[in-house]
Amino acid sequence: MAGYSAYQLDPGPLEPSVLTQQHTHRSRDIWDGSVNMILNTRRCDGKLWDLVKKYPIHPRVLEVIELSGLYGVYRSNRPIIDRSLITSLVERWRPETHTFHFRTGEATITLQDVEVLYDLPVNGDPILGDELIRTIGDWQNICQRLLGFIPRPQDFNHNSLKVTALNAHMLEQLPLPDLATQDIINQMARCYMFWMIAGMMMADTSGNYLKLMYLPMLEDLNVVSSYSWGSATLAYLYRFLCKASQSNQNEIAGFLPLLQIWAWERVTVLRPQVIAQRDIENNFLASLPRGPRATRWFAHFSWNDTTKHVLKVFRDALDSMTEDQL
Repeated sequence: MAGYSAYQLDPGPLEPSVLTQQHTHRSRDIWDGSVNMILNTRRCDGKLWDLVKKYPIHPRVLEVIELSGLYGVYRSNRPIIDRSLITSLVERWRPETHTFHFRTGEATITLQDVEVLYDLPVNGDPILGDELIRTIGDWQNICQRLLGFIPRPQDFNHNSLKVTALNAHMLEQLPLPDLATQDIINQMARCYMFWMIAGMMMADTSGNYLKLMYLPMLEDLNVVSSYSWGSATLAYLYRFLCKASQSNQNEIAGFLPLLQIWAWERVTVLRPQVIAQRDIENNFLASLPRGPRATRWFAHFSWNDTTKHVLKVFRDALDSMTEDQL
């Protein structure tokens, strides 16, 4: 790793005044021989994409999502996350500087990356979330008004909602009739957006629940695009990268597609070769923007020149990386 000397008996930083957390960093475990631990990657959007594949999003619902600022997340779909690739990056993440320490120097994911890759707004009002203490009855009323259904009490866990409850509601509604009222269209758009936000962009480690704190921010659909979703998403990913870089952690959450696609874009030794784009089964998309840069990674790949799912190979590739490969 950058900053380490091959002649040191202790693999710690040459200058410890900045990188002060080496004694708890997972890179120390690698030096000590704990080399096989691959992080569990947490997200809860699998059923969302199964739903989208079975029932392409209605054109009227897509128009609402397109105006929300979250269209790029939907349009980029769901890449298969490579846990070994993610682990190899986390091993080089330093919480003290919020950068990856590569052999060629430091690098990090920036707001510009978030904007270019996913077209998420990086200016505007902050994402504060709604952390008021609410009863289950309060959340049932909010879900009824904004999402169009009343979850059962057992579908809640504190201020979170079971993914299966939202999925069951959406299955009951789909496919939407062309003559659906605008209220129904808006409620369904919120269902998709809430799932993308709480299940992808700011996914936690539960794997089965969606944090309801983001739902009230979707009430007025005219102002959803005014929030800085990109800033919040990046800060949230930074938080989980910092947490996962500690040796006592075995999982990571946050917007992992952003991390993986950033690596493919920026680090050529990690990048698969795109053979052909995948088709999204929604003819209405032809009349909407093609989507941001991340859409090019919703594709069929060739792995002739790079690896997948092998942590040791990823480590070796990063260890031998040259400046022209970053």
